[in-house]
Amino acid sequence: MKALKFKRFSLLGWSDGGITALIAAARYPSLIHKLVVWGANAYVTEEDLQLYNAVKDVSNWSEAMRKPMEDLYGKEYFAKTFKAWVEAMSNITSKPDAGNICRHLLPFIECPTLIIHGEKDMMVPSFHPHFIHQQIKDSR
Repeated sequence: MKALKFKRFSLLGWSDGGITALIAAARYPSLIHKLVVWGANAYVTEEDLQLYNAVKDVSNWSEAMRKPMEDLYGKEYFAKTFKAWVEAMSNITSKPDAGNICRHLLPFIECPTLIIHGEKDMMVPSFHPHFIHQQIKDSR
């Protein structure tokens, strides 16, 4: 954004992009004007790992769910990358600060923040957006 000569800008992020937006907003508060995140989490729990492991093998997904991703990324690359993502999430839970992705950064977010969550989100349980909301002052 500096290369584009933006002094301040807003961020929108979904899923891991939401996590990235949370981290950026905490680390660069003078640059971020507003923030919108949906489907994001600041930490990983054992419950999350159970959800991730249940869908780790994408060959077991319905064609309706799998095909758009395979069309976009390629069948082999998508299967390999999604499996690696699940394994990375598992590794995060074995660190000394078990499961922490960015929960320690949330109190440093100063910009107006909107947190969106889908009631039918199968990958991010509803306690995650509630936690993010509790940690970011004046978030909605």
